[in-house]
Amino acid sequence: MARVKSGFRKRFNIRYWRWQATHATIGKIGVLRRRFSFYPKAVHPAKAATQILEDRSFDLPTLFIPEETAFVRDKCWPYDTLAGDWAGEPTAKARQIAVTIRDAELLGHVGLIMTPPHQAVVMLQEGTANWNFAKARTLRQDPPIAGRCHFLPRTDNYYHALFHDLVPLVDYLERLHPRGMPLTLVCTPARLAILRQACALLEKAYPGLRTVELAENAKVPVEEALWLSFEAGNAEWNFADAAPVHRMAEIFRDHYGLPGGSGRRLFFSRGGSKIRRLLNEDALFEIAKAHGFERFEARADNHAEQVRSFSEADIVIGVHGAGLGNLAFCRPGTKMLEIFPENFTKSTYLWVSRHIGLDYHWVVGGPGDYDQAFSLDETIFRQKLEALLRHEPT
Repeated sequence: MARVKSGFRKRFNIRYWRWQATHATIGKIGVLRRRFSFYPKAVHPAKAATQILEDRSFDLPTLFIPEETAFVRDKCWPYDTLAGDWAGEPTAKARQIAVTIRDAELLGHVGLIMTPPHQAVVMLQEGTANWNFAKARTLRQDPPIAGRCHFLPRTDNYYHALFHDLVPLVDYLERLHPRGMPLTLVCTPARLAILRQACALLEKAYPGLRTVELAENAKVPVEEALWLSFEAGNAEWNFADAAPVHRMAEIFRDHYGLPGGSGRRLFFSRGGSKIRRLLNEDALFEIAKAHGFERFEARADNHAEQVRSFSEADIVIGVHGAGLGNLAFCRPGTKMLEIFPENFTKSTYLWVSRHIGLDYHWVVGGPGDYDQAFSLDETIFRQKLEALLRHEPT
């Protein structure tokens, strides 16, 4: 989520009204729904399931100290995605689900599973599917996929690829998947090459896996679709156990042949990103540089260096954004200082840090504009950084 749109802008645009017209016509006639793969109804995976592999509800400790609890409750909750009714308790209600759905269909244009008995797409939010996940389109039908398969949704967000797609899959492979049982990973074309690379690495790590690609203009019937999900206080809190995160990191490190290392101090730059640009980044970097920090920027062609840099870092400074998903590769105990604009504070990486053993800190700058470009007071940054380096509370 980058720009927050008003209700007026969401409702009064041509895409919204085109969808409403489609819902009122094609959505009401079964033969047309099937012809154009338009399924505006959503069903919960537990209801769509043929077999339940795991469905557990439990109280999950947040691991927040009181100051962090107040920060999340009072500052982050308005910006956290799908924030629920958590009000600062030391635990959050969590539900972890792994089910299979037989004789389903994978839809490339929306990246979802469709279950024919319900004539609905499978989503955690039941009822009418969000209009981004119900689109009318004539799709090519690909040959059926036999056996069990897992659909990796289309995403162009690096953090979501790591923590929403890969971590749950690794968790399933480590705990629930019968060893050697065939499993087909289905990917849609995405701008993130990392997702396709990860599937290739998982094929090497887990015998029986193979990967196929489903084009955006195609659909495919499958014998058994696997659904994995984790629900807690909000969509930012998306895993319970550090083990699959560390296992995923190990698979990438082994692939890149990275030796162990430490001692680096990273000032993680968003570079030329239009969203959440730190307007006085150069001035802040000069302050950090005096304490031994190096500036590092993630690019599509330097993933090996991303994994290496975060693996070797003792301290990471960075503005909130998808690139901080690389915290998955940090060693336990690594310090993290996250920078926010005043009007966009999220609990994503505080949650990640607490659950994989990182030492998390934050600092809030001035208000961001429509693109969330903002500045951070240099004195406040210097004080925060120096206190962090002295191992003092901030």
